[in-house]
Amino acid sequence: MNSDAITNAQLQNWDNFCNHIGDWHGTWNVYNLEGELIRSHQCVRSFHLTDDGSEMNHQNYSTYSDGTSKLETYGPHKKPHIKALHFHDSFSWGSQEVKTGSVFFFETGFKYQDRRRSAVVRYNENGTLDILIISEHLGERKNEPTLPPANQFTGWQGIITKMTPDWIVSPAVPTEWIQLEDLNKNYLSLHLKDGVSISIPQHIESKTEFFLVAEWLVNPTLLLRGIRNFDTSGFASFSLEIFKR
Repeated sequence: MNSDAITNAQLQNWDNFCNHIGDWHGTWNVYNLEGELIRSHQCVRSFHLTDDGSEMNHQNYSTYSDGTSKLETYGPHKKPHIKALHFHDSFSWGSQEVKTGSVFFFETGFKYQDRRRSAVVRYNENGTLDILIISEHLGERKNEPTLPPANQFTGWQGIITKMTPDWIVSPAVPTEWIQLEDLNKNYLSLHLKDGVSISIPQHIESKTEFFLVAEWLVNPTLLLRGIRNFDTSGFASFSLEIFKR
């Protein structure tokens, strides 16, 4: 791949990131490995572009049930340099490789109109797992009807698109529907609140192949599934599957 193509791909990645401008009012739910809710708090994630379009300012304003609050500032992100991969309103970022004795994490998410969902999973040094599901709405917080897990629906038809770490996006091709639990029967698969599900290994090791899946049942006729793929060298690609009925 020549340098011009990579530069253009990186600029497109930035432009896709800019589709998330605004104040995203969210509920952040932390779950245990049985899918039980442990704790929850509110957070507004704000993304605002400078007038000249050269920088994105990012702040998280969290409020907790005990009345305390916290403001965190990230960046500013300078065009076109961001850590996350963005395409087709999906996004994913996180650790590039497994390092013994270090935290490994990822966030994979999706945007649909004025809604976003994302899953954050962290593998801690002591072998424990933290699972966070973020449900967000643009401009204000809203309640949504509860949907059953995607595997209770049938007739899904899908396409898959792959993005490499250097921002190159492959053409979309047809993909077969496989329910989450069948992607790897040894993985931990959980169907959580707000239509979000995950399938992940309970333990990960360096120089091994594995994948990390997050999906969002947007509505009964649309399912978005993001997969972070790792080979023996580390992070290899991010795939987006779009299923419709």
